[in-house]
Amino acid sequence: MRQAYWLDLRLFVWKVAPHAGAILAALLASTVVFEISGAWPGATFLELFVRAFYMMILEAVDSTGPWYLGIFVFILPVLGLLFAAQGLVGATVLFINKSQRQGEWSAVVAATYSQHTIVCGLGQLGDTLCDGLREAGNRVVGVDVNEHLPPVVKARQGGIPVIIGDMTLPQTLKEAGVGQAWCVVMCSGDDLANIEAAILAKELNSSATVYARVFKKSLADRISEALRFDIVTFSPYSTAAKMILSQMSTDRPANAADAKKG
Repeated sequence: MRQAYWLDLRLFVWKVAPHAGAILAALLASTVVFEISGAWPGATFLELFVRAFYMMILEAVDSTGPWYLGIFVFILPVLGLLFAAQGLVGATVLFINKSQRQGEWSAVVAATYSQHTIVCGLGQLGDTLCDGLREAGNRVVGVDVNEHLPPVVKARQGGIPVIIGDMTLPQTLKEAGVGQAWCVVMCSGDDLANIEAAILAKELNSSATVYARVFKKSLADRISEALRFDIVTFSPYSTAAKMILSQMSTDRPANAADAKKG
């Protein structure tokens, strides 16, 4: 619960920060104009900044400078109110309509992540990967084309942001934060789409570790050798078979091996 509160706070700050920056920029620009005009001789830059702030919050400020400084009495309050209202309204709408605007919410959450893992294709394999990574405490962003897919709904209910879109398009991967991700896994049911998306992910973030699921093991090996990018291809069926064989050899009774020799 505490983690959810911290995430909400980060999202609120992330949403409001650009508008707060615009207010600060307006105040600094006004302060520079005041300093150049010489309206308050001997006043420091900080004192002029405070006067600009007073103007913005409609506090009375005496001025002996040029006539045009009076314009700031009207402009600064309007700019301050406009920027503050845009930031607060935008953040409020995002939080109130969180359940109805999951796409935008997921994009906002993903934008705050770094060193996270992106899982593209939330089928059975992708769903399992998301669950395992989340349980291990890793930040995960999902990508899928079907917003109503049960694993997509489950992932969002569990706090995992899911971007709805084509993983072979740059915009989709950028919304998932591929530029800040440390690992990207392409595990949809389409081998060609997995390879295409894996190459794109490497082009967008050459330092990321990229995995691409390929159904046929021999094809996966050939693709790994042919690609100029450092992309790890894997066949889940080959991996599963090796795991089962390894488990069988471990669990096999010793007398079974002796019986076979006899």
